[in-house]
Amino acid sequence: MTIGIVDALLVLTPTAQWVLRGETYAGLEWLSPNIPKPTEQEVNVEIATLTAQQPFTDCKQQASKLLYETDWTTIPDVADPTKSDPYLLNPNDFAAYRSNVRKLAVNPVANPTWPIKPVSQWSV
Repeated sequence: MTIGIVDALLVLTPTAQWVLRGETYAGLEWLSPNIPKPTEQEVNVEIATLTAQQPFTDCKQQASKLLYETDWTTIPDVADPTKSDPYLLNPNDFAAYRSNVRKLAVNPVANPTWPIKPVSQWSV
């Protein structure tokens, strides 16, 4: 994903109204008289900041997706043989996996090493 002027303006002035004609600062028409228009330098600095943060944002988003995909393993009935049939035989594998993924969601890194998702094993 390429970070651009629109992304920077949404961070710098989230309530401002403006129109961008084209893809350069010269095409920015400012429509909010009570909100100061950011300078081109301010916009460029914000673009650089957002671009530097992007790998960390991507890491956090991917971790959230992976946790969502395995949320079902945390339902008590899934791993409790007294409540369901069949039931998950390896809930601890998923708990360890989710713990490692959660660490990346809380403390994202630029180049994460993702844990290997366990394969569900069911009672028969």
